[in-house]
Amino acid sequence: MGKHAYLIMAHNHFETLGKILSVLDDERNDLFVHVDKKAGDFDRVILEQNVKKSGLIFVERIDVVWGGFSQIECEMNLIKAVLRNGEYDYLHLISGADLPLKNQNDIHDFFDKNKGTEFVEYDKSQIEEKYMDRVRHAYRFQNVYGRNRKNPLMIVLFLFDKVSDRLQTLFKVNRVKNENVIWQKGPNWFSITGEFARYLVSHEDFINRVFKYSVSGDEMFLQTVLVNSEYGKNVYKSGVDAADSPALRKIDWNRGAPYTFTYEDYDELISDDNAMFARKFNPDTDNRIIEAILEYVRM
Repeated sequence: MGKHAYLIMAHNHFETLGKILSVLDDERNDLFVHVDKKAGDFDRVILEQNVKKSGLIFVERIDVVWGGFSQIECEMNLIKAVLRNGEYDYLHLISGADLPLKNQNDIHDFFDKNKGTEFVEYDKSQIEEKYMDRVRHAYRFQNVYGRNRKNPLMIVLFLFDKVSDRLQTLFKVNRVKNENVIWQKGPNWFSITGEFARYLVSHEDFINRVFKYSVSGDEMFLQTVLVNSEYGKNVYKSGVDAADSPALRKIDWNRGAPYTFTYEDYDELISDDNAMFARKFNPDTDNRIIEAILEYVRM
């Protein structure tokens, strides 16, 4: 059995994060954690006490802004930290609001049986035209304001980008017209092979050039590099499946954005044979479901 790396992007609920680390703690895993700089101080020692068998590596903290390039920067920093640390069969990107739905034996058995497959999801077999302005146009301040519209400066920067976007549409601006690639889009949570992770990092210049001033580029950069590579033919279920997530994630967009699972969803969660992970969970909404899933995967 090969080793796996868990890449965890967290920004709050550190008690829950410690419990997540404890169920991922396995001699076959190493855990790489990014704690958002906005989160302030957290007790690293308490988190370390939950890990006895895995390596636990904290990557340099940055301020991750929704929709901004910092999302990509954080993911790439995690991937590069993994590659510096050693060889891994699989890298799994999850957030601090995610839980595994299977125990580590089941997870490793599944990925051993599907070794070489990339578990990445595409929204559709081809990207919809309406999303292309995310890279065609430049959003100079997206990485500053994100979802923040609470103070005058952020409102001004947001309005600047909105006006700029309309002007770029009017003048048919296309920053990527010379990029000879197929574009693709999908959720940013993935399980990828170590080989593709190295390939992705080798294309960091392309990623920085194209996506630095994009909006929500974290939903496009990895999918675009993947679909243009030899690894694109190895995507699980061709990346698109109406019934199951090719990324092995259970995420409910019908009941929320996404929906936060509660204890009433317990049977639905543990009976999903396709999903290895689920999001999202919030102890302030329902801690009982978190404890129940953690107990289940420890069995």
